[in-house]
Amino acid sequence: MPPAAVDRAVVGQRPDRVTGYAHAVTDQIAAAAPPDPARATVIISPLASRIRDGRTRAKIARRTAEALGARGHREVVVVEASSPAAVRDAAADAVRNGSSVVALVGGDGTVRDAAGVLAGTGIAVGIVPCGTGNLYASSVGISRNINEALATLATGSPQAFDVGEVRVGLWPVAVDAAPPAPMPFIVACGTGLDARLIAATSYDMKRRYGVAAYFLAATRLLEHLRAQPTVLTIDDVRTELESVVVLVANCGEAIPGGLLPRQRIDPGDGLLHVFILPRGGVVHGIRGALELMTSEAARISPSGSAMRLVGSRVRVEVTPAQPTEIDGDPFPVASLDARIRPGALSVLRR
Repeated sequence: MPPAAVDRAVVGQRPDRVTGYAHAVTDQIAAAAPPDPARATVIISPLASRIRDGRTRAKIARRTAEALGARGHREVVVVEASSPAAVRDAAADAVRNGSSVVALVGGDGTVRDAAGVLAGTGIAVGIVPCGTGNLYASSVGISRNINEALATLATGSPQAFDVGEVRVGLWPVAVDAAPPAPMPFIVACGTGLDARLIAATSYDMKRRYGVAAYFLAATRLLEHLRAQPTVLTIDDVRTELESVVVLVANCGEAIPGGLLPRQRIDPGDGLLHVFILPRGGVVHGIRGALELMTSEAARISPSGSAMRLVGSRVRVEVTPAQPTEIDGDPFPVASLDARIRPGALSVLRR
């Protein structure tokens, strides 16, 4: 029999992501019920690009509940969450009501916002990728094809994958000020060129030129960017250098545009992968990007135009502070303090 699905709309506006995450997840789930094999929750985002149409979204919600029913879940709550805060609240409710599986229907942002609550709980997470990039889903072995993703949700087994956590702010923090609240990231965070590149590449450019849109934007930016003094601290080892960009990745692409490095960024290796372009200018930028893509090991490239390093804790301080980004969302100028949470998210996959 199909599960009994309960629809509950959660209405919200998209808040400033810098302040939107600063609430205590542990307080929300302190009274959590033990996981009940009969219970599951679907969190679906109306902002995801592939399901903005209401009829399409209702159809996918129904099919997701059916896939959970095939797993044996008789009680399925379906929550429509239209803001990061609403996603987090829905995930916390799922923990409290004893859901043993939470299915996330949306893009990378939906997965990221829910992961901040679900990481470390042991609750199995299903992903139905309905966004534009869906980088995390692809990286953990879930097809971008919705039909195939639903089949995985119905029959998949949990596997542990890493989640990143980052503080965005300026250091040192004043004595009387609270430190920046940690925020989750699932794909990458960065400062410098990649943040500027994300801001400079419009939806219309990506629609018209595809991957080439990033290279067009990068060519314009690299011509004017200069390397800035940078302090990079990886696992308590402090290095002073210069950088145009520092990208701290858990999985996905070394640079935007669907380009994967030869040495894969493994989302389950318990490490953060740090990509650095230490020299400004178009020639060094292009050479460094190519060397990052073709490198087979974490090291300084032969020409010195690129570096790839690894660690479990990474702090990036650039002077003057540069624009930042988290999972493709732009943030203000700041420093980054990131760490990895190994195996914190249990994802259903084949």
